[in-house]
Amino acid sequence: MKTTKSRDNRPPSQPGLIKRLVPVWVNLLLGIPAMLPLHSAWLLLTKYRSCAWNTAGYASDCGDPSMVEGAGWHRMSVLVVGGLGLLLVLAVDVLFPASTGRRRRHWLTASLALPVPYVLAVIALAICN
Repeated sequence: MKTTKSRDNRPPSQPGLIKRLVPVWVNLLLGIPAMLPLHSAWLLLTKYRSCAWNTAGYASDCGDPSMVEGAGWHRMSVLVVGGLGLLLVLAVDVLFPASTGRRRRHWLTASLALPVPYVLAVIALAICN
């Protein structure tokens, strides 16, 4: 059997650990701006639950008027920034690997790292309070 060697008698290079971790690092960096829609969705599900999808304005009986105004900001954040974030994740994790011939499986698996910065921020705030 014949083994392939490069010019300077080294074995052929294997994809290193750094190349395998690039999708994880890219998705961790994408998770930083994703903290805004994640936190907004969390507030809509907890603090602004009674007013979250109520569009009646001041005529509603969901509590303090500032709750309705605050819920509007969080709704916009979830829809606009979250939608743009999903498009960016789709481009980076699906379209970019497909166009460059890389394995999509590594990039899609690494997308599980997207909420990690938000979870770390929530843990840090819980410890500080």
